[in-house]
Formats: sequence, C-alpha cells, structure tokens
Amino acid sequence: MNSPANRLPDPTPAFDEAGIRTHVEMLHHLAAGLQGVFVVSTFFANPTGEDRAGGIINHHLVGDVDGMVESVTVHAQTPNANVYICPNLMRQSLERGKKGAEADVVAVLAIVADMDDDTGRAGAMPTDPNYVIESSPGNYQCFLLLDKPLPPGEAKPLAMALKRAANSDHCTVDVSHVWRVPGCLNWPNAKKLARGRSPNPSAVRIAQPWDGSLTSVDELSTAIQPWLSAPETASAVSLGELPSLDGIDISATASELLAANEVGDRSAWAAKVVEQLAFDGLTPEQACAAFLAASGDWFRRYETRDPIKDFERMWSKFGAPHAEEREAANRVSSGLMAKFATKNQVPTAANDNAPPTAESPRPVDPWAQRKHPSLPTGLLPEVIEEYAVSQAEIMGVDAGGIAAAALAVCAAAIPDTITLRVKRHDDWEEAPRLWVALIGNPSAKKSPIISAATRPLRAIDDDMVRSYLDEKRAYDALDKAGKSEKPTPKQMRARIEDVTVEAAQEILRDSRNGVLLIRDELSGWFGSMEKYGSGKGAAADRSFWLQAFNGGSYSVNRVGRGVVAIDNLSVSMLGGIQPEPIRRIAADAADDGLLQRLFPICLGSSSVGLDVPPAAAVGQYSGLVRRLNGLQRPVQGGLAETSLQFDSAAQDLRHELSERHHEMQASWEILNKKLAAHIGKYDGLFARLCVVFHCIESTSPRPASVIPFDTARRVADFLHEFLFPHALAFYQNVLGLSDRHDAVLATAGWILTHRPEKITVRDVRRGDRTMRDLDDDQAAEVLRKLDAMSWLDPLPQVRKDSVSYAVVPAVYEEFELRAAKEKERRERVRELIASAN
Repeated sequence: MNSPANRLPDPTPAFDEAGIRTHVEMLHHLAAGLQGVFVVSTFFANPTGEDRAGGIINHHLVGDVDGMVESVTVHAQTPNANVYICPNLMRQSLERGKKGAEADVVAVLAIVADMDDDTGRAGAMPTDPNYVIESSPGNYQCFLLLDKPLPPGEAKPLAMALKRAANSDHCTVDVSHVWRVPGCLNWPNAKKLARGRSPNPSAVRIAQPWDGSLTSVDELSTAIQPWLSAPETASAVSLGELPSLDGIDISATASELLAANEVGDRSAWAAKVVEQLAFDGLTPEQACAAFLAASGDWFRRYETRDPIKDFERMWSKFGAPHAEEREAANRVSSGLMAKFATKNQVPTAANDNAPPTAESPRPVDPWAQRKHPSLPTGLLPEVIEEYAVSQAEIMGVDAGGIAAAALAVCAAAIPDTITLRVKRHDDWEEAPRLWVALIGNPSAKKSPIISAATRPLRAIDDDMVRSYLDEKRAYDALDKAGKSEKPTPKQMRARIEDVTVEAAQEILRDSRNGVLLIRDELSGWFGSMEKYGSGKGAAADRSFWLQAFNGGSYSVNRVGRGVVAIDNLSVSMLGGIQPEPIRRIAADAADDGLLQRLFPICLGSSSVGLDVPPAAAVGQYSGLVRRLNGLQRPVQGGLAETSLQFDSAAQDLRHELSERHHEMQASWEILNKKLAAHIGKYDGLFARLCVVFHCIESTSPRPASVIPFDTARRVADFLHEFLFPHALAFYQNVLGLSDRHDAVLATAGWILTHRPEKITVRDVRRGDRTMRDLDDDQAAEVLRKLDAMSWLDPLPQVRKDSVSYAVVPAVYEEFELRAAKEKERRERVRELIASAN
C-alpha cells in the first residue's frame, strides 16, 4: 500500500493504455526488419527543488510491443514519474541501464519538432506532420515519420534545418532525444512551475492520430532547403534551452574531469572538459548543462565571467571538431559492424530490465544442448573488437574465438610488473594472466585462429631470440677474463610452445615479465603431465603449471642441476582442443582446479572465408601488442610507481560481483562441482580482465593508475554475457550438465516413462542398469540434482534416513514429447533383448 506521501493526488488523470499501445505499435511498425533497441526512460520530477538524479531505463528489441507497453504502464501509480520514449533505434549492444546518446543511434525513424508555447518556441511547421502529441496544454510534439530510416549523420542536418524553419525548441536537433508518451502524465518540476504551469499533472494525449502516411525524405529536404544552407555562427555555437541533468549520460572520465581540484591551468582544463563531453557524444546543450554542473575548484574561474558564453566559444574551437571526427570514424566502421550485429541478432525480443517474476521456475531440460554464444558488440576495447570482426569475416571463423585469443595474447604481452590492487584495504594483487582454450572440431579452424592472433607476439619473441643469440655469440667469443667482467646473457622470451616443464623452467628463469604458452593441441599438454602416471612426477608438473597461473616466485630441486629459482613464474596460455579429448581429460585427470582455470571458448561453425587484403585493424592490433609489451608501471602523483586500483564506483561494482559470484558458485555446486569451481575463479579473472582492458585502452607508455567504472562495467558484462555462457556451453554440452550426468539422464527418463507422483532412493536403485549401479548415497545425490533442476520437491519425512521427493507436475507437461520418445526407446531395448534370447 502507498503511504500518504507516495499516493497520487486526487483527482489525477489515469494512464490511457490504449493510447500508449497505439504509440508503441506505430514505432515498432516503422522499425520492422531493422536491428536495434527502443529505449523507454522514466525520470522523476521534483516540484520543490532539483529533479531527482537518475531514472529507470528499459531496452526493448524490435517486436517487443507487449514488454514495452508494460515498461510504460508499470508507472501508472507512481507519483512524479515522467515516461519518455526515443522514437529512433539505438544500437543493440547499448549498455544496460543507459539511455544512449546520438553516437548510439543506428536508425532515425522520425524527426520531431518540439513546439512549446510556454517557452516561446512555437512557430509554424514547414511541412505537415504525420502525427502530433500534445505534451501539456498548448505544447506540441510534431512527428515527421520518415519514409525510410536514415543514419544519424544524414538526419542531423535535416533536424537542424527543421529547428530553424519551425522556430522549435533545441530538442528538435537531438536525434537521441526522448519524447513524451501519449496516455501518460506530464508531471511538472520546479522549473516548469516557475513558468506558470499548474501543479497538477496533465494528460499527454494524441492531438493528431497517425493515418499511416509517411514523410518523404526527398520532399522534406526540398521543403526545408532555405534553412539547410542557413549560415552558422563562425565564432561560437548558439545554444538552445539547456536540459536537466536527468537522462544525460556523463561518462566516468568526464565526471572525474568535472570534479577535479588543483588542476593547474584552469583555462586549459575547461577546454579539456568540453572536448571530453564532445567525445562522449553529447549535444552542445547537454554538454553545457554538464559543464555548468562542475563541482571542481577549476570552475571558480567563472566567478567573474559568463560560463555559458565561454562554453559556446570553446565548443566551436575544441568540442565541435572532435565530435565531427568521432562521427566520421563511426561512419567508416558502421558497414562492417552493422553486418556483424545482424549476424548475431538475438532471435527473440525481450526487456532486459524486466524484474523477475514470482512464478515457479520451469524444469530444466537435462538433454538440452546450449546454443553457441556469439560475441556481443560494444563491450571489448575497440581495437580488439574491430580486429576480431574483420579477421573472422576474412578467415571464415568464429569472431568470439578470435577475440578471446587476442585477449590472451595481449595479457601475455603486458609486463607482469603492471598489477591491480583488487581491494581497497588488502594486499591482494592480480597481474594480466589469462588461460584460453578454443574448443571445437578440426573444421572450426582452431590452429589458424591461434596462428593469426599470436603472430605479433611471435615477431616480438623472434626479435628477443635473435638479440639473445647475438649477445651469446659475443659472450662466448670472450676469453676467461672478459667473461668474468660481463654477466651471462639472459634468455628472455615472450612465448614458449612444445616444451617440457624442465625446459620451461630454464626459459622462465630469465623471463620475469611472463610468457605465452602456445599449444595447437592442449591434449598433448595435459598428457605430458600424466607421463609419470599418478605418482610424484605428475603432481609436481601439475603444481608447476598451477603456480604458473598464479604467478610469483618458484624454486625446485632437480637431480643433477641443483636448485632452479624463478623470480616470477608467470604463464598465459592459448591453445586448442577437440571436444572428445577434453571430455576424457576432465573425467580422468586429478581434480585440482587446473581445468577450471581455463576460459573455455566453444567455437562456432566455420566457412570458406574471403580472399581479400587484410583489414586495417590487423595492423592496428599488431601495433597494439608491441606497444603493450613496452608498457611501464603507472605512477602516482607524477613520482612513485604504483599498482593499478579501481575508482570508487568500480570498487563498488567489484564488491557486488564478488557477492554475485559467491551466490552463483553455491547454486551450481550441487549440480556441477567443476563448473562451480570455475565460477570460484571469477573474482580474480575479473580483475585480470580489467587490467587487460585498461592497458589496451591506455594511450601513453604508462597507463593511468585508476581503472574507471566504465571499464569495469564493460568487463563485468563481457564476463557474464560472453565468457560465462561459453563456460555453460562447455560444462553442459561437452562435459555434461551435472556430475554423474548419465545417471541423472537415466533417472529423468525413468520418471517420464513411469510417471510416478513421488520417487525415493529405492525407486532409483530399481531402475535401469545405470541407475542400479548406484549406491544409496549416489542415488540420493542424483535426486538432489533433479531437485536443483526443478524436477522434484522434497517431501517431509519422519525418518531421517529416508529420502522422498514429489515429482513436479510441470515436468510431464514440459517433456510430453520426450516422455513418448523415452518410452519408445525403452520398449525397443526390451524387444532387442527378447529377440536375442
């Protein structure tokens, strides 16, 4: 029940769901066949002061009409909730919870003139609108629904000309702007009340319904031609009314600049702020609103001067050119990236912000095979994503495999001296060290992927080998006295391949910054650890590689060679393996966590590829790997070298992820202990990925000492939206959804065939041969797994040693077809046995 403070004032107009649905259906009709998301934004008006910061943002794929209507109507009883929708499509990879800016728009479906009578912005439209919304009495939003979707770069000049022609509000020029939704309420804030608006919310209504007509882009260009060529002010940009900070996505970098103190030259710092806001894709009005909200002491320079006038001057000089360069770069890569996004479209529309329902979970299908997880766009560092996409297209391979391989190479290239202090008050540090296993059949092109991704690091290593051999020859040519005066040349390497543990120890003794282990066939690597069987030799080799994943000092006594001391035993890994060998290895090897340290990447199908010159991204990737290899530790205060650390928001995110990983691990432990152990590594792997992303995106020889929230957020999304789905596919499709999965499948099949209302351990042990081979404890474990998969509900028992479960009725509904097939299979088996006798 709402408290009096949160109750709607009486009388208050009600939401008109029919009007809301009409509006939403129109937008989805215009977007039919396109790739992208619509954004529903809800912000909260404050009638007594500054509007409440933040809001509720929902993303909806094209076709998700019902979900989008629900995202709007859920606020029907929320006081001061203003709901908006951008009529243009944002990129499908738009970060969760983000409203998006012009740089995120992929298709402009409508240009809207904001005709507000109460701000004096109500001229005449140069062409008839197709659809009009009355947002409040006397204020209108006039929609020109275009006959074809336009890229933002083509739509922007039309929007600017429309603003000049109609004398409309500044919002007209922003193709990412969110507009009122008919059928909702317009709640006034303090600013609008000061202009004389009524304190009561007004109904947003359709003033002119859409009759199905569309505005020809060519005819619109002709109608507004006089304003298309209107001269702009050469010295400064002319700003419209500044928007509220609500709904403006200010990046972590810009936030730091706005809040900075003791910056030195305040004039230069102000220009830097303006340039960053332009780079982030904000409109001049949005950027100015953020600029005026600065809290750093550098903003004191405006105690004696007009900040808006200075902003207009700086925007033309520093901001606008930067924004134009960004737009040009986006146009260059848009063709390839759009093709990739289409290839990886999610097939079903869904609201990614919908709250979980209270319904009982559906039974898990233990026979199901997980679909191949595709590579999401917009999360990886740009150079890695462009390299992965372009190479995948040319080579005819899985882009996700290329991307994961490239990250492993980058991790190995970064010196181990660059570490991240993971917590605020702890000495736990992580270095950029990753193990990646590409899993697929021979046709998946594992070796070509590995060869392409490691080529830049091989070149660096070849240079190291030549340098070492030159120094070694010069040293060997010295006489005894000369050798006593010079140190023995060190064999520093960047990679190792088919080497024994003993040979690896010799190389790693001089390679303190770590190396990349490259194995086209990881089955040989796993097999080499079992050459001693299950004795001390196998344990020692596995211990060596476990330490190589963790890093740090290492020493071992070898017969005939004495003590081998390694200052930093650090190995990143990239290899390939087929499903069947890794399945046998997982079943037979010691369960010491070695397998769980790998990021498994289940490769998709391959194709012939293209016979075309390499993309520019190949050269950029090669240069990146060489630059990473030369990075130095960050410095703090311009003096002392230091470890990386998270900023405050990123640290909070890390803590939230740690709790999430703990919950995930505990949840999976009963079903699949190997997968649970893999999830148990995620806290450290998240930190390592953050170091890799941060160093890749650095532009100086020393990366910045603070990892910003935006980087940590993208890493978290990449971990949970790409790497974890691949882990699920590996542990379910390759190894089996659960431990002792054959017994789980047999018991599930028995349930579907016999349709019992309840099941006990005794029932399990009377089943087929697989079930009869179980002892009581193993049978009880199988039932617990089916309980975790929502097949069973435990029944209360008087005796503690008795275990009984009720079969969830939904099991028979969900798996009716499977039950028929299972019954047919069992009858066939019986017939075969009978015929043999």
